[in-house]
Amino acid sequence: MQESNEADDAVEFGGSMRAGHFTAQLFVKLVVTRTKLVLRTSLHTFQIDRENLRGLGDTAIFGIFKRGIRFHHCQPNLAQPVVFYPSMDREAFRQRLRELGWE
Repeated sequence: MQESNEADDAVEFGGSMRAGHFTAQLFVKLVVTRTKLVLRTSLHTFQIDRENLRGLGDTAIFGIFKRGIRFHHCQPNLAQPVVFYPSMDREAFRQRLRELGWE
């Protein structure tokens, strides 16, 4: 039996993001594997390991604009807050995260 490669199990989502004072609006990918969440931009990569994720929360600007998911974490050397704004519907995105075991 062949072992599963984590890279083969990775699922990518497009969107925009914020980590502390850093914001990226274009070409942001959230890569979800069994053990980590990785936000990739053209300038930076931010990683949250499964054991350092404390929960997920909804966030929005004025209640309806820029509906995102906030990753509550204790990842060393990673700014707060970390927010991902998926390019797809936020509820569909949360459902997909649940299916991948991240809720």
